[in-house]
Amino acid sequence: MANRKYKDTVFRAFFNHEREIAALYQAIRPADDVRAEDITITTLDDVFLDQQKNDLSFLWKDQAVILVEHQSSINPNMPYRLLIYSALVMLANFMDSKAQYGTKLVRIPAPHFYVLYIGDDMEADEDMLKLSAAFKEKGADLELVCHVINITYKEHRSILERCRPLMDYSFFVYHIDEDKKRGMTLDEAIRETVAYCIAHGIMKEFLEAHREEVLKMFALKWDAEEEKRVLREEGREEGREEGREEGREEGREEGREEGKAEGTAAAIRSLMETLHCTKEKAMELLKIPADLQPKVLALL
Repeated sequence: MANRKYKDTVFRAFFNHEREIAALYQAIRPADDVRAEDITITTLDDVFLDQQKNDLSFLWKDQAVILVEHQSSINPNMPYRLLIYSALVMLANFMDSKAQYGTKLVRIPAPHFYVLYIGDDMEADEDMLKLSAAFKEKGADLELVCHVINITYKEHRSILERCRPLMDYSFFVYHIDEDKKRGMTLDEAIRETVAYCIAHGIMKEFLEAHREEVLKMFALKWDAEEEKRVLREEGREEGREEGREEGREEGREEGREEGKAEGTAAAIRSLMETLHCTKEKAMELLKIPADLQPKVLALL
């Protein structure tokens, strides 16, 4: 079953080379002179708290560190996530553990934050998110500004016209979505799109070199959050069909419970693989409630 997070997966793989990153950064900041040799990739290998890698971070000319996240849904919590990622990137690459306690100023690259959005829920070309919007009290001493850029495929969208790799990637996702609208399954749409793009010179070098790897990416199971959303939607639909409020509520509750079990099972599998422990030990570490354990065990 195709991975419903294929957009994020392909983005991380495709923009994992200094050449594509340079083209992307040049498009984001046209006034700068960006060359591939000025780029140093600093993307984190793993982020344990989120059980996933951050999408992309890189150093430019030893002056600025840029963190880029890819999203296919609107997420107002991105400034908070980027705050965590930036601290980890800085600690891993630019901050000596002893120097930070010294009396001499430690100079570090200036951070910049971007979210590249691809989807149907954003009409504007650009937007902005601020960490302070989440604070319970105004006037806090911390702020993080996150620039949201719409990269959804559209003719004459300036950011895409300035960056051929970004244009290719955006069209790749657009072609898959169009194939799905024509009745293909996600797996069929992905395979047909890969073949089409190679034949028409779109992401050709990347797809030819990593074709099997790309297809394997899409053979992964559904992401747990998307699975929960689908189950909730199915519950609502069943309630509407029955025409009874209690049916809708029961469907929503069932969707929530099943989604919770699926998400918990995914977390346990990840912990078992990371720590090489038994499922019982993983449940103990995660403090899984006793009433949820039978449902989770049935999914492992």
